[in-house]
Amino acid sequence: MADPVKSPARPYHAPRRAAAAARTREAIVTAAKDAFEHLGWSGATMRGIAEQADVSVKTVEALYRTKAELLKQVVDYAIAGDMRPIPILVRESVAAMNAAPDAPAMLDLHARHARAISERAAATFWVVEQAAPTHKDVAGLWAQMSDNRRAGARWAATTLLAKPGLPPGIGQRYAEEVFWIAIDPGTYRALTLGRGLSPVGFETWIRNFYGKMLLQ
Repeated sequence: MADPVKSPARPYHAPRRAAAAARTREAIVTAAKDAFEHLGWSGATMRGIAEQADVSVKTVEALYRTKAELLKQVVDYAIAGDMRPIPILVRESVAAMNAAPDAPAMLDLHARHARAISERAAATFWVVEQAAPTHKDVAGLWAQMSDNRRAGARWAATTLLAKPGLPPGIGQRYAEEVFWIAIDPGTYRALTLGRGLSPVGFETWIRNFYGKMLLQ
């Protein structure tokens, strides 16, 4: 007698469990962001972050083995504004800049983009920058962030130079330098903490900066 035909195994789906796990991750990361920004690298602890997130220390350590690994996730979260595993260069704000009809429109969108990221991430970036000289793992993170910022300035310059509406003489290197200043978190801190500009005021400053440096 032939063996009965077995139905193929169905993949296991647990949407509620996956959603709960995602909420736990976000709770930990938002608690860590708050701790790092208010207490600094040395003051923030895995135990304190766990308590703020209302989870066990073991849960935090299972998801993020070290404090440096957790800080890296906080950086990614601060830049993106959410936990979606989508690179910045394929997100909506970048798509809008790619689709901009001319250089002035692209620069207007980039000023908004720079303000949004700086407003979310400048304080976290400062934590990394301050810890990098004395902590090897954080130094590696800071180096990667600097490389990413160079890549961001290079992408913005390349995208800008492909648009109509630029005056003659604007070259790739020069445009990269202008964007480097705009997306440097130190620029945001200098203008908001040092000069008292609001985030909206920072965006206006960047837009005016672009106009003078790239459109005149």
